[in-house]
Amino acid sequence: MKMVFKTEGGTLMNYSNSYHTKQQQAILEYMENSTDGYVTVNQIAKHLKEQGRSVGTTTIYRHLDKFQKEGIVQKIVLDGNSGAYYQYIAGESGNKDCQFLLKCENCGEITNMGCSHMQELYMHVLEEHNFNVNPHRTMFYGVCGKCLCKKHDLF
Repeated sequence: MKMVFKTEGGTLMNYSNSYHTKQQQAILEYMENSTDGYVTVNQIAKHLKEQGRSVGTTTIYRHLDKFQKEGIVQKIVLDGNSGAYYQYIAGESGNKDCQFLLKCENCGEITNMGCSHMQELYMHVLEEHNFNVNPHRTMFYGVCGKCLCKKHDLF
C-alpha cells in the first residue's frame, strides 16, 4: 500500500507499507526538496532546528536507516574521514547504473550526476580490465560551477 503525505512543497510519497511519524515526514520533506542532492545528518538537524523542530542526530540516523531499508533514501559513505551522505530516491526513475558523484574540492558540495556516457566507461572497465565499477560510489573531484564563477570574479 502506498501512503501519500501532503507537504508544503507538494505531495510526498511513502513507497513502503510502514507508518511515518511527523519527525520522519519532516526529514523526508527536507530531503525531497533539497537542491543539493546529498545531505548530511547535521544539515538535516540544522534545517529542522531552524523550522522549530529540534530533533537529535541519533534520532535522525535511526530514521535514515529505516528509510534506507525502505528504499526511500540512498546512503553513501565516501571515505573513512567524513560522515555519510543521504539522498532522497523514492519515486525516481531512470537508469541508476549511469550515475556518479561530483565533489567540489572548494566548497565540498556533492552532486549526483546522470550521464549516459558513463555507461561506456563502466563497460570498458568491466570488459577490458575485468572490474565492475559501483556507480553509486564513483566520485570525481574538481571544482563546481559556483566556485569557478567566484574564482573568475576575483580576477
